[in-house]
Amino acid sequence: MAIFWRILHLLISRYGNNPMGQLLVALTMVFLNERGMPPSLTDLCEATGLPKASVSRYVTAQIKNGLVTEEIDPNDRRRRYLKQTEKGKREWSWQIEQIEKLFAVIADESVAARNEGFRDTAESLMEKMISLSENAPSTYKP
Repeated sequence: MAIFWRILHLLISRYGNNPMGQLLVALTMVFLNERGMPPSLTDLCEATGLPKASVSRYVTAQIKNGLVTEEIDPNDRRRRYLKQTEKGKREWSWQIEQIEKLFAVIADESVAARNEGFRDTAESLMEKMISLSENAPSTYKP
């Protein structure tokens, strides 16, 4: 649960109170691009289970922010693939770096707890959560 909370906190701190669907679409788009499979709008709908109107709105925001471009399929001009831009790749690298840091902290905390035989009290957990909120990552500015 701590990992889920910290990743969610990281994403909301960085990108604001966007709908979770928007984060899901963005992360799915990045994941598929990293695998060398730029998705179409239909691919994103199928992968996320979200309605086409919602996915279209989320993709439009990504395009406006310069994180993604549309490329027309030369074999079917009706089909457009969504490819990550250099700006989008830099943002993805930032996300990976932050999540790696997060896992390192959690691993250190687990080792310390195991070695010292203690579990956090509710108060110490709240203090850690407040510290994370106060020291949130820089807000994303398109």
